[in-house]
Amino acid sequence: MELMPDPHQLLQPEATVSLAAWYASPLEPALAADLQLQARQLLQRVLASGGSSLAPRLAEMIAGFWHGRIVTHDYRSLVGTVPEAQQAAVELVYGQLLMSRKQTGAMQHLDRGFELATAALAPAAYFILLRRHTLLRNLVLTPAGAIPQTLPDLLQEARVIQRLQPSHGLPRNLRNPHDDTLG
Repeated sequence: MELMPDPHQLLQPEATVSLAAWYASPLEPALAADLQLQARQLLQRVLASGGSSLAPRLAEMIAGFWHGRIVTHDYRSLVGTVPEAQQAAVELVYGQLLMSRKQTGAMQHLDRGFELATAALAPAAYFILLRRHTLLRNLVLTPAGAIPQTLPDLLQEARVIQRLQPSHGLPRNLRNPHDDTLG
């Protein structure tokens, strides 16, 4: 399981969306434009053949986000049209995109995605997401957001914030329902 795949992998035949992967690594505008074009072309082919449209639609949302487009409509359209079993992936990817810029609302989407995914996650993936989300909870999110960051940079910043907290490293939100599994 690759934890930070290239979003172009979503365009491969029979691509699957890993619930534990991080799809929100910042893309240069030229790469985002290329991804968006390829995603739209694949989506047309998939819709014509009756295949699953989740992966190319997610790729198009990711590309649009990094191309500077507000993707709230894409997110709402996906949540409203994909089967319930695929909604966890939509929530997680949208939450990751918001988190990459430390935008308000990111944790709500990540938490909702985790909640929806829990039953489908293998133990290793469950703990990857649990630990990641617990750390990310330390970040300060704002409506305007910040400069895009990679997952390793976000996690490093979250670890520093966690160490500096007077609560001895506990996340700012102490109401973590998974405290018994975090060790």
